[in-house]
Amino acid sequence: MLATFIRKPSSRCIAISIAFASSAASTLRRRQARPEDQAPEPSAGRHDDGITDFFERQREHRPTLDPERRFVGKEIQARIAIAMERLSPRERIVFEMKHYQGLKLRAIGDALGTTEETVKNSLFRATRKLRSQLGGLR
Repeated sequence: MLATFIRKPSSRCIAISIAFASSAASTLRRRQARPEDQAPEPSAGRHDDGITDFFERQREHRPTLDPERRFVGKEIQARIAIAMERLSPRERIVFEMKHYQGLKLRAIGDALGTTEETVKNSLFRATRKLRSQLGGLR
């Protein structure tokens, strides 16, 4: 019996696995739904903040439309740019190639004409300097 199941699954088995996968996908979609996509709660009277419209009570999740988050993001971006300028040219290039372009250490070494170990050392020094300069951002 087990040998026949492993070799060729029955149509019932296939149907059950498809139903299970569909159910799991639906559950994941429901968990990821944004609050404004959900129906308003039954108590549609006045709320603590005085706003009665369901959609006006929803918090904005897109950072580009929230002025405070946009301002903080620009501050962080400026501090990162200043910290990057303080790195040596080699450290900056290695850090950018690794973290912004996503290159492997070996590819960075080949592009710069150095060994992978030299790239590792430069990346370590750059990361240590950036952490010390940007430590207050956490």
